[in-house]
Amino acid sequence: MSSKGCVLITGGSRGIGRACCRALGEADYETVSLSRQAPATPLPTDTHYCVDLAELDETTRLIKTVLSNHAITGLVCNAGRGDIGSLENFSPLQIQQSITLNLISPLSIARLCLPSLRSRPRSDLVFIGSTSALQGARYGSLYSAAKFALRGVAQALSHEVAGANCHVGIVQPGMVRTDFFDQLDFEPGPDDAHALQDTDVANAVLSMVNSPDNAVINELVVQPRQHVVQKRKR
Repeated sequence: MSSKGCVLITGGSRGIGRACCRALGEADYETVSLSRQAPATPLPTDTHYCVDLAELDETTRLIKTVLSNHAITGLVCNAGRGDIGSLENFSPLQIQQSITLNLISPLSIARLCLPSLRSRPRSDLVFIGSTSALQGARYGSLYSAAKFALRGVAQALSHEVAGANCHVGIVQPGMVRTDFFDQLDFEPGPDDAHALQDTDVANAVLSMVNSPDNAVINELVVQPRQHVVQKRKR
């Protein structure tokens, strides 16, 4: 059992989410990870549950079970997908599905976890945003809509729960070399300086969770040293 606490991580089977599980585990935290598929490599410090986070009723039932079985002291809302393209090419259903996973689901999960987080001597709630929350870009209207909103939620919620020593923050990463780009027609350039690693984002999350009680890190922007984008080879 971890000596520091237990952190719930959505989208925790791969990419940034899995890197967060690993980094927190190495820092003496227990983690609970949620995703549609089980991780390829289990971690001794992680308990995984399979769930489609876009299915709100199913997710609600599971979160209640998790809260009953684990003393959650932190939440990292990481799960999401990149819906990139001209807004006019998305159907109303596609827009709804994108906003559900990227915005409504993390808000719903945070809502369910907040009473437990408030009850702890110290707790943490970290949203994984994007630099798309700082500056809208071409073909990013749908994705930016959710990420801009998450940033507003993090800012407002930080004030709401400050009295309970619940630290709320958001990490805004630039392009990260993960399978995020597998379904897109672009990707970061090939050099190391053109993209972050998932561990870079995980380290930012860890710095928030490890901040002293009197100092809240509300927002961290982590970007590649060089912004280089190339067309993805299929």
